[in-house]
Amino acid sequence: MKKVFVLLVLAILGFSYAQETRTVTDDLGREVEVSTNPQSVVFTGGEEHAAMVTSLGYVPLGIGSVYGQDSAETLTAIGGDVGDLSGMIGVGASNELDYETIAALEPDLIIHWSNEEAVERLSLIAPTLGYNPRANNSGEYGDPSGERYLKQRTFASLVGVEDALDVQVAEYQALLAEVKERHADIIPELEWTFIDDSDEAVVYMYDGERFPTFAYHAVLTDIGLTPSTAMVDATAKGIGYEDNFGYAQVSVEVVPDYAADLIFVGRYDTAPIAGPTQLALDSTAAADAGQVHRVNANIWTYHLVQAEIRLLQEIDAILSAGVENVGDFN
Repeated sequence: MKKVFVLLVLAILGFSYAQETRTVTDDLGREVEVSTNPQSVVFTGGEEHAAMVTSLGYVPLGIGSVYGQDSAETLTAIGGDVGDLSGMIGVGASNELDYETIAALEPDLIIHWSNEEAVERLSLIAPTLGYNPRANNSGEYGDPSGERYLKQRTFASLVGVEDALDVQVAEYQALLAEVKERHADIIPELEWTFIDDSDEAVVYMYDGERFPTFAYHAVLTDIGLTPSTAMVDATAKGIGYEDNFGYAQVSVEVVPDYAADLIFVGRYDTAPIAGPTQLALDSTAAADAGQVHRVNANIWTYHLVQAEIRLLQEIDAILSAGVENVGDFN
């Protein structure tokens, strides 16, 4: 009888704990009551959202997709303490969700982009938060102010992996100090340009007061490398800036104008640099020096510490291999 009573008390306490909630304000300004210990979270916003916590060891119940990628493969590639993601349930594209599947999963929390219409519809299924992972303390593009890891810390706190985040931040800082010391003689001389390649245009993600700070910009700035003069000028003038996207688009014909010692070309797939982009880059001194580097845009543009660690490792390898013709990039 005593054993039964103890088990009953524990069950009640466990149920009470699971039901504890707190109020969270999302990027839409909505105050949402969510569980303090969510057990089943669906990231309908896709890989860019889920990466915030999968890199810290948390495995979502379900996930949407943005670019039609293999979500588990994309998230595993970022690295970190990634668990077994093979059991995640796909819930459709982020802009074309399978609401029936989401409801069947019975999640206790859903995280989506800061899209009011979609968030309100998802809220009929479970408590839903709308977040833009590309902004820090604001849900709007053009406000990069605020704590460096505020958004990732928000995600980590929602699923209880903040301690893992602190470990990664310390790892990043230690590696950064090593990289800066190792290449102190050449860093002040190098300029860079980042190009996000697409099939029809070249997308330049400029960074400044008007644009959000992507992972690559934060890391290259931390190292002490300098963005190309043309890129800084374009940022200041807002050349090609699209309010709907938060970055700028320019035609492939002007790619040589943004030449630098180091040119990074990001893609969200495994395709090599080719076509008009390759032809435009072929005319640059960076190409002659072998300093046009194709990189994984999923990692270089994501806003999380593990992505920054990966970037540091890649930049360290590039600089260690030697960079010729410094400053001769016209």
